[in-house]
Amino acid sequence: MNDRERLLRDSLERARVPDEAAAEERAWRVVVAATAAGAARPPRRGRRRALQMALALGLIALVVSPAGASVRNWVAERIEPGAPHARPFLASLPGDGSLLVDSTQGPWVVHPDGSKRLLGHYAESSWSPHGLYAVVSDGHELAAVEPGGAVRWTLTRPGRVGLARWNGPDGFRIAYVEGHDLRVVAGDGSGDRRVATGVAPVAPAWRSGPAHELAYATRGGAVVAMDADTGRRIFETIARSALAAASRSPITSLQWVGSDLLVTRPERLQMLLGAGGRPLWTWTPPPGARIVAASAAADGGRVAVVVRAGRTSRVLLRSPAGASRVLFAGPGAFAAPRWSPDGRWLLIPWRSADQWLFLEPSSGTAKLHAVARVAQQFSPGDRAAVRFPSVTGWCCTR
Repeated sequence: MNDRERLLRDSLERARVPDEAAAEERAWRVVVAATAAGAARPPRRGRRRALQMALALGLIALVVSPAGASVRNWVAERIEPGAPHARPFLASLPGDGSLLVDSTQGPWVVHPDGSKRLLGHYAESSWSPHGLYAVVSDGHELAAVEPGGAVRWTLTRPGRVGLARWNGPDGFRIAYVEGHDLRVVAGDGSGDRRVATGVAPVAPAWRSGPAHELAYATRGGAVVAMDADTGRRIFETIARSALAAASRSPITSLQWVGSDLLVTRPERLQMLLGAGGRPLWTWTPPPGARIVAASAAADGGRVAVVVRAGRTSRVLLRSPAGASRVLFAGPGAFAAPRWSPDGRWLLIPWRSADQWLFLEPSSGTAKLHAVARVAQQFSPGDRAAVRFPSVTGWCCTR
């Protein structure tokens, strides 16, 4: 450790911020400005070192709060992707329930004790509402499989299928995308039919409840909520042209939070009233930053948001009152966060570091468990470069 890094470490240990929220925002503006300046032109050695120090100083205020106390040593030691002292393998999950993970070899089920099972050579997967089955797809085929790998039924379509989602809590419907069409099939594989056309490549979202109400994104950038059984439209937001939607702000995800709909775009996060589509609240990131992903906890009160600015990312927690605080910040890219079924733990996939971070947001000490070498663990025996796996779901509390 050199003198500058030692000074940074000592500063972190002594740091106390009287106005935590304001300090976090000021620090984030420093990080955004520093990364923007670094991206404008290739840095020389001296410039690169200055940029690293600017990032480090900006991150100090992001981690001196109780929520960031457990990562101070990581920031002090190095400004590069990766939490220190990460476990070399996934021995167990910190919370209840099982993970569903898509990899180059196919989807895996990860049980609470850390044991894994490969479901087959499929491209995508998603849980049924109680974790009794997974709906998987690859090419022209859609299938329902048990967590042990047994196939219950298959369905073949002329077009490529994907983005399948199972409704809850009854599990009687599955929605999926074929080309630009949205289709719905019964949970037993029967009654396959088209319910909408002109849809965007975004996973549809089912509202939980006895009614089979479904939300999807259109190619023009609108959001539509409908009754999947009758075809009745519940609401539709104002659409834009397909070209404008693709170039300006495409919808990246939809999630029902109770009776309302969370809509994620790169430049804003919005909660829509389920009864008519009117915005309840809107959140935008700082200038120069963009929203990568967002995920609401099962209780509906908290939303974890991944924001990226230049080479730096952070994970924010938005409370029911509208306040937000930084849970974690670091260099590189984070993927979509996933909540444990009981809402106690948050899984942050850190692609740039090839790590998974398990955080406990409600803990005063912000417990952090890191797992390293994630890609290789889901591609055993493959010595070639493998892509970082995608966590598609964490289900369910038994």
